[in-house]
Amino acid sequence: MIGEIWTYKATKPSDNMEKVRPVLIIGNDEENGLKFIDINYVIISSSASCGKYDVRIEEKIAKEIGLNRESIIKTTKIYTGSKTKLGRKICELPYPIKEEFKKKYKEYQENIICNL
Repeated sequence: MIGEIWTYKATKPSDNMEKVRPVLIIGNDEENGLKFIDINYVIISSSASCGKYDVRIEEKIAKEIGLNRESIIKTTKIYTGSKTKLGRKICELPYPIKEEFKKKYKEYQENIICNL
């Protein structure tokens, strides 16, 4: 499950409405020794601009893996939510994109720690 893209019924912070969107699973309760209830995920957006720590999935690759259009993995948008809101598995994140995500996610986390 970790490293996979799934559909997820996420609540939009701006209006508290639910929207089904693709997310990248980055963790779960099992890794913390707990019963598997929650997941950690980052949003994948097709409308946001690409920031310093974000990862762009070009349109050709996006369509090949099951996304509708060019998308951005929002590395800084980390959420915890219920496993019950997962929909369908879209794909395993391709290796080169996974490596880029890991690099940028690590840079973002190190930036947070350094600024505490």
